Amino acid sequence: MIEASPGYETNRARISLALSEFTVPLLSRIYQALDGDKVAAIVLHAVAHRNVEAWLAEQNNPEGVRQDPARHTAVMRPCNALSTAVSCALPRETVRRKVALLIRRGYIDRAANGHLYLTPTVGDGFQEMTARLVEGLLATAKRLDALLADRPTSLGPLRLD
Repeated sequence: MIEASPGYETNRARISLALSEFTVPLLSRIYQALDGDKVAAIVLHAVAHRNVEAWLAEQNNPEGVRQDPARHTAVMRPCNALSTAVSCALPRETVRRKVALLIRRGYIDRAANGHLYLTPTVGDGFQEMTARLVEGLLATAKRLDALLADRPTSLGPLRLD
């Protein structure tokens, strides 16, 4: 348990600061990527997670199949507006509006039976953002590891670049 770590009680405020060095840029980038629509971001991420979680959980499944227009829905687990609303604890009508927006933006498709799927190219515009987020997460994890072990670590200014 984290609470049993030597530095947890001593460094709780520093831990919180280290987390904000990751979470504030994360939220800011998501906000910017979807023109300030945080609820659309939640819906997109929920659909994405549902679609690819089973396929990508198996290490031998190649990621590239998801980008093949002829095969991507065959490897994805479908969802719909209702299941997305339930999983996100959002009103169903709100999710339906956000789904319509995400379809117009080309991020998701709706099959004839109402199932929602990521488009094969949805990630193309997010590659740089994802790489920067991974770098930030790894740096944060190192800081947290040091703080939990009660080792000094640098905490820097908040960077949104």
